Amino acid sequence: METIVIERDDERSIKFTGEKIASVSSSANNARSDYSGQRGRCATLNLYQTKGGKFVCERIDFTIWQGEKDRSRAKVCETEDEVVEFFGNDWLAKELYASADIDTSISVE
Repeated sequence: METIVIERDDERSIKFTGEKIASVSSSANNARSDYSGQRGRCATLNLYQTKGGKFVCERIDFTIWQGEKDRSRAKVCETEDEVVEFFGNDWLAKELYASADIDTSISVE
């Protein structure tokens, strides 16, 4: 485990001891299979687990467009449900969940 600092736009940084457990990225290149769906923009999702067992979720949205800046947001979560609430259920988030072994399915009897 290592000390990690997550920088956030317009909020205090998050500092913790832990490890990255999953990371996925989309591409700004529409010729790739991981295309973000937005020309010139892409995202990276990172999921960390702290020494104490909490999750730290980080989303970084990148842009190549002049006049726009990259955006970063992050949140500390207690449960996997809170992780899903932060990232949502789009294709990139589902890749992150698969990589982190998080089951987001709904059970029906």
